[in-house]
Amino acid sequence: MMVAVTVVSCDDEPLEGVFSVTGDGSDPSEPDPDSETCQLAFDTFVAAQAAFSSATEANYSQACGAYATAIQATIQLCGDASGTLQATLTSLGDCSTPDPCFQAEINANAALGALNNASSDNEEQLCLAYSAALEAQIEACGDASGNIQATIDALNCGGDCAAAQVATSEAREIFNAVDPLDEDAYTAACADYSMALQTQIAACGDADGSLNAIVLDLGDCSPPEQDGPVQVTIGDVFTNFNTATVSISGSLLSVIATDIDTGDTFTFDIVLQQTGDNVMQNTTLTVGGVVHTASIEATTPFVNNITANDDTTIVGTFSGTFTNPDNEEVLTAGGVINIVY
Repeated sequence: MMVAVTVVSCDDEPLEGVFSVTGDGSDPSEPDPDSETCQLAFDTFVAAQAAFSSATEANYSQACGAYATAIQATIQLCGDASGTLQATLTSLGDCSTPDPCFQAEINANAALGALNNASSDNEEQLCLAYSAALEAQIEACGDASGNIQATIDALNCGGDCAAAQVATSEAREIFNAVDPLDEDAYTAACADYSMALQTQIAACGDADGSLNAIVLDLGDCSPPEQDGPVQVTIGDVFTNFNTATVSISGSLLSVIATDIDTGDTFTFDIVLQQTGDNVMQNTTLTVGGVVHTASIEATTPFVNNITANDDTTIVGTFSGTFTNPDNEEVLTAGGVINIVY
């Protein structure tokens, strides 16, 4: 900072002029991109940017507010000569309305920045991450001009296309051969297959989107859910009750089937060895904590048919209406029972 002052010399002669209070002529309040405080602000900005890019509708406002604060701090401590940060801050608005497209754009820009600063060790990984971010941007924002897809097609993350195709073929064979019940092996094979597909997309392109469709279908490579002992469509939602317990009291069997993902339950009683139509008793369906009771008086009455019922197995089908305490109806269809105990 430069200030005009009058100084009295040792000879009592006034010295007038402009002097610096920092010694180098700089303003102590000016942003300093090389300062430690700027680096700390930038690190916080990067973390807030990542959190904002992946924010859901539930935590959007909080993540957006933190991102806005981080941008302001970065501008103050590091500067913003290009005006890019201020433009981003303006685009955030009041953080009240989620904007998936803007989030995808921010994520893609961050991925590009990381790629531009990549080393030889992580360049391929960051290139694939940038390609994936661009794919997400297309999904969120569209790509009417085709420019984003052109950028993806121009990337060469995986090197030689032919080699990438061979790697994908090998990974696919391993994935198709793995036992889904071996969760660790399945997850590893799936992850390798997904990465091989992304490498092939980067190296060869994916004009019809078929490769990316497989990547999306693989998802996070969680092992596929196995068929549960009771399955049914409730309304228009298929529900897989993963577990079932059978309690025995004399000749009466009491069954509780549970969807371990939601906690919903399907329960009924049945007399051992009894088979045929409508032999299930006290049948209930609990969805979201609300108990629904099977109704035989509804327009679509609850019906069931048990074809096997011995001391190890209960097999049958069911469908029809359940009602809650407010007489609101829930329709089930295609119910299948295949319990081994």
